Amino acid sequence: MFGNFFEYEVGAKSIPTLKKWRSRQISSYDRTGGNLDFISIPPKERSAIGNVKGAGCVSRIWFTIKSKDPEILRKTILLFYWDGEDNPSVETPFGDFFGVGFAEYVHHYSLLQGMTSGGFFSYWPMPFSEGARFEVLNMSEEEISHLYFNIQYHELKEVRNDTARFHAKWRRENPTTIGENYTILRAKGKGHFSGCVLNMQSYDKGSLSFLEGDEMIYVDGEKFPSIYGTGTEDYFQGAWYFTHGCFSAPFHGLTLMDTTNARVSAYRLHVLDAIPFTEDIRVTIEHGHDNMLLEDYSSVAYWYQVEPHDNEFGLIPEGDVEYLAPLSSKALGYLMSEVVSDPKETVERRNVLHEAAVIRLQLRKAVAKGVIPPELEGIEDKQFMSADFEELKKIVQEVIKRRGRL
Repeated sequence: MFGNFFEYEVGAKSIPTLKKWRSRQISSYDRTGGNLDFISIPPKERSAIGNVKGAGCVSRIWFTIKSKDPEILRKTILLFYWDGEDNPSVETPFGDFFGVGFAEYVHHYSLLQGMTSGGFFSYWPMPFSEGARFEVLNMSEEEISHLYFNIQYHELKEVRNDTARFHAKWRRENPTTIGENYTILRAKGKGHFSGCVLNMQSYDKGSLSFLEGDEMIYVDGEKFPSIYGTGTEDYFQGAWYFTHGCFSAPFHGLTLMDTTNARVSAYRLHVLDAIPFTEDIRVTIEHGHDNMLLEDYSSVAYWYQVEPHDNEFGLIPEGDVEYLAPLSSKALGYLMSEVVSDPKETVERRNVLHEAAVIRLQLRKAVAKGVIPPELEGIEDKQFMSADFEELKKIVQEVIKRRGRL
């Protein structure tokens, strides 16, 4: 019964097919019969918004939210629990879950989620056998004055034993680690990776060099990744540093391209190309070529797996607002790098990368003219693409040394 819904209910052929479930909905309607169809959540408090018994599957979620806090989309946490579990399978900031980071309101829509004119929606199927519980945590200093919601679900007699549970977890590395990939997902058990939202920000305004990072996905104990990409914008199915700006497509999109503050938010949904695992999975991505720089990365991973899930992965420390808050606050109105300084260990590296970029541009112009200046002789363009940081540093130092001799 449930298997038919989960596998075949997407597509025109399913529209006239008779359904074998009863639809129910949890909502914030006014229990007194009035028109106050919302709830309020005080600062630093948690609200239980729904509890379902028995077997079923969430088919649609819709929310809208209002607060004086301009970063409320990041400081509100969604917590969903399946089958009486103590640790939530969904634990993620509100805005990030629906597809956009940095607490930004951005109109966008994919096959399964989005935000349209202030309404946040999700069509991720979320099955459960022994009940479901839904909570919202307000980690802001401000009240959530209005929270409207509809959670529609199918009431079922049973759910097939081989049906995996939906998971969504948020994490952040601020800063990332030089020489190590950023981890989007780490999971043990059996299931499949279904997509992510990735938010990237440089401490240096105007720098988008982090987009040189390749995705690397390791399945079932692999030492070398079975999925190895060619660049961050390529993974999100754009190209050339997202040269033509934002877009929304059914399975991928660029929701935010803030070149002033060097912020990028994008989503990729692995629906037709889900990545299965039977033992474990690590979904990672470089933050720039060879992870040369420290940056601010955060993400939501979407996946299905048989329980239990890792209770430590994606754990958001309750009360730790700094872990959630974007680098540049919309309340301040300043450029990011005027509020947050670049880490010391990154300053030298950015200078080297800057000098290398200038030298590479000079080399290209010289090659086009057919006249190579002495300080650039023997240097090829492909060296800049293949070099790690130390190799780039050597190229820069050699060119500077040659210039000093001329």
